[in-house]
Amino acid sequence: METLPSSIGIEELILCERDKKYAERWTSKEVAVKNFKIHNADFMELEDNAWISRPPVAVVSNLPYSAGTAIVTKLARYPAEIPVMVLMFQTEVARRLRAEKGTKDWGSLSIWIQNKWLVQKLFSVSPKSFKPPPKVDSEVVILTPRKQPLISAGDYPDSEVWLEKMLKAFFQQRRKMLRASVGRDPTWRNTLELAEVDGTKRAEVLGWDEWTKLLQALLSLKHK
Repeated sequence: METLPSSIGIEELILCERDKKYAERWTSKEVAVKNFKIHNADFMELEDNAWISRPPVAVVSNLPYSAGTAIVTKLARYPAEIPVMVLMFQTEVARRLRAEKGTKDWGSLSIWIQNKWLVQKLFSVSPKSFKPPPKVDSEVVILTPRKQPLISAGDYPDSEVWLEKMLKAFFQQRRKMLRASVGRDPTWRNTLELAEVDGTKRAEVLGWDEWTKLLQALLSLKHK
């Protein structure tokens, strides 16, 4: 990107650019924003307080294909501080973010993101829009935080940690029944039993109410 959007209403603009050459190019530009900061760094290694310390923070980015999932996961941990994100991904990743239950793209990432965020497609981007053109299509999506998570976890401070672990466990063999996918692991077998969720179902067909039952059961077991 070689131009900046209108700065009207922007109190602070923070740019993170890993490539030193491009970071230096931005340093030489005149920007009509009082507080303009450039971090020549890998965003995944950048301290969170370097960009989220003065909310609300709107996020706009053409994410690198190799790190798109990791970056959006880092950003999505701040629904209270970020009112909107407009992001470009490889189409394959974008479809997973906005997938519907029961489709081939629906998975642990879909559930984790959509639990707290509304995800909508804005438009597709052809490889011809880039120089050199990539071998894949791209898609721009907009993410806005939900008023309340779809998976209710109560007041447990570690609920996010256990939700991620639970999704990973139940989706590790997504074509298998839930009870088969977790094997003999007592944590997940006890969670299924306590939640009274049908263990013959596959993770990809569970509804939000069933994920809520599973997470609440898991947390009650971990906080006995």
